Amino acid sequence: MLSKAEARKIMLSIPGTDERLWFNQPSVFIHDRFLAKTHHKEDAVTLQVGSMEMRDMMLEAEPGLFYITDHYRKFPFVLIRLSALTKAVLKDMLMGRAAQLAAMPPIKRRPKKAAKKKTVKR
Repeated sequence: MLSKAEARKIMLSIPGTDERLWFNQPSVFIHDRFLAKTHHKEDAVTLQVGSMEMRDMMLEAEPGLFYITDHYRKFPFVLIRLSALTKAVLKDMLMGRAAQLAAMPPIKRRPKKAAKKKTVKR
């Protein structure tokens, strides 16, 4: 069993990760892509997976480890129970997902538009 603090520490130990807010919750990113976060309500880690099919296979193969709430029904995410998770298993899952994200093309960012100057009418 892992605590949320231990899980966060493992997530941030993956080379190239950084922590930032995502939907107002601290989350771990790698290569500007979401990797994982500790869930703010559940005793779980939220992990984005490669596809809905992969998510469904994970849920079916390990129902004691993986689950989803109604919020995640339409999205390729799994919740991983901290009570069933070990440091080695979490690190292996994160390293595998990090490798998938590293293989993806870089995110193309549009340049930010300069803020319009407000003119004062006289």
